[in-house]
Amino acid sequence: MKTPIFKKTCKGGFTLIELMVVIAILATLASIGYGPILDHMNDGDRQKANTNLKSVFTLLQQFKMDNGSYPCDATADHLQEENTDRDFGDLKGDHSNAYFRQLYFKAGVESEKPFYAKLSAPGLNIQKEGDEKLANGNALAPGENAMSYVMRRDKQDENMKIAVEKSNAPLSMCSVYPTATPYSGDKIQVDMTSFRGHFFVLFCDGSVNDQEDNIQESEDDESVGVFKDGKDIFPETKRGRKTAPDHLVLTPES
Repeated sequence: MKTPIFKKTCKGGFTLIELMVVIAILATLASIGYGPILDHMNDGDRQKANTNLKSVFTLLQQFKMDNGSYPCDATADHLQEENTDRDFGDLKGDHSNAYFRQLYFKAGVESEKPFYAKLSAPGLNIQKEGDEKLANGNALAPGENAMSYVMRRDKQDENMKIAVEKSNAPLSMCSVYPTATPYSGDKIQVDMTSFRGHFFVLFCDGSVNDQEDNIQESEDDESVGVFKDGKDIFPETKRGRKTAPDHLVLTPES
């Protein structure tokens, strides 16, 4: 009987080094594909926000035709006086929900759906459309509105909020980083998490623009975005004065 010079053994499975190599390859592939995959998954959410901003514009335009201006403190007082038997909730304040509630005094406006966008900003997590309950102060309750609203300070009384006027002025936005009080127009902070850096602005001419290229992450928090130096979405006066500080951006109520 011949004695084998070399006896080959074969064991099932991988060695530890082989497993580590495979894990490293998978981790590399995941890191490369993770961003594009999330972007693709987020496409529908961004499209929904864009579409709903245009629907909000239609409602705001009809309101302006009926009342002479977009929702503001003056229209809130007028509607409250003329409709003492109807209660949709506060019609003015420091959040956009209040001013959008004024739209429900228009006959035929009964849906909360136009104000929906899927948001995941800290302090403002919106995952579903409003419940359509409007009476007894339930219209656009906290968490049922995702759209910010842009107004101006009154020159004689800075505590009074008045409507924007110029066609090239922003009218609504999605998504602004939520705050308890309105932003000054030159101090806007953008929520970078909900739409992965995309930021939609509705202007008074009805156009909706994605300001992604004009936004950069803040130095202190990657979930917060700020406008790049020199970028401005607010109109200038005829003499070239910037009007951003004159405007207020009201975020949704969480």
